[in-house]
Amino acid sequence: MSLSQLGHLMLLILLFFSCKKGENEISSFKLPSDHLEFELPINDITYNKIYTQVNIDKEIFPKFDENVLKGVRWQRKLFEIKRRGKKNFNVDGLKFTQEDLERTVDALENWGHAALVPPSEYFNTYIISGEEKKGEVLFTGYFSPVLEVNRVQDAVFKYPIYAKPQGDGPFPTRKEIYDEGALIGKDLELAYARSLLDIQSMQLQGSGFVKYRDGKRFLFSYGGSNGHPRKSIQRYFLNNYGEKGQGITLKKLEKYFSENPDKQDEIIYHNPSYIFFEKNEKRKTVNGSGNVPLIPQVSIATDKRIIPTGACLFAERPLPSKNNLNHVPSILLAQDVGGAIKGARHVDLYTGIGKEARKKAALSHYGKIWFLLAK
Repeated sequence: MSLSQLGHLMLLILLFFSCKKGENEISSFKLPSDHLEFELPINDITYNKIYTQVNIDKEIFPKFDENVLKGVRWQRKLFEIKRRGKKNFNVDGLKFTQEDLERTVDALENWGHAALVPPSEYFNTYIISGEEKKGEVLFTGYFSPVLEVNRVQDAVFKYPIYAKPQGDGPFPTRKEIYDEGALIGKDLELAYARSLLDIQSMQLQGSGFVKYRDGKRFLFSYGGSNGHPRKSIQRYFLNNYGEKGQGITLKKLEKYFSENPDKQDEIIYHNPSYIFFEKNEKRKTVNGSGNVPLIPQVSIATDKRIIPTGACLFAERPLPSKNNLNHVPSILLAQDVGGAIKGARHVDLYTGIGKEARKKAALSHYGKIWFLLAK
């Protein structure tokens, strides 16, 4: 075994034992880092800048499957759509242009067709400083839910899902919308859901599919915000009703509301923010902010000030299982942004559509990310 292989093996062992404890639960909520069950792996190296040029181990190669190649093709399309976007970037001293990002997409596709060619042949690679400038970036997950709805309001499907009102606002808060009927009579109802928690969960993901009783399914995409700041209902629940040291998942919150229905409005209305939707009768794909379809396990949401939309990245991506945590070499593509994604310490991985994607979105683990620029 070579020294580089031995070093990599030791890193994986360290990551495993640092991250082994905890419990994988289905959740569409993201807890802040101070609530994570998994400790940050110890790393003796400190990166003083957001991007530090380093070499990727030439013996570590990602898998270029059909999803990755499809994502790369969409990444090229992304630049055709955003021609009027920002042309020049300077991220903590690293300067590059949109043309550099476009050339990197071409280089990435060429690398994918090459036979085990070291990445250094194609790219300059820059590790992202991440949490505490130790090169560890937090990965969380997001997905597209499928929500059962009805076209008309009845005793089961009580809660309207709204389109955005006309005008520039100010728009009513969540409590004003549902408790005071602020949008009644404005013909903005798109469908009716079973619960306020279902609606908020889809809003947290940014978009989702709705399924009517006749089996027809449509995409409800992001249609704007009411402009009020988002407050965490999971943090509010933990501070007021949770057990000390316990986390919170969507499943646990659903159970709590079923046992304590008198608490639902108080907890839900703690978050004044409201996301409006648009009904898409033709589009079947979920698009990110880059206006191209998101690819499961490939597309990520980033803080575009740090990782611009259109960037190509290499990662040691965390892949949790029931009793283990692995890190797999992966190609990631910045194709979306997230309101809760701030700085160089955090990215959000898209996991797909429906129940299985929801399970995979239960992700709060650290990995490494390298920013790629074509030579």
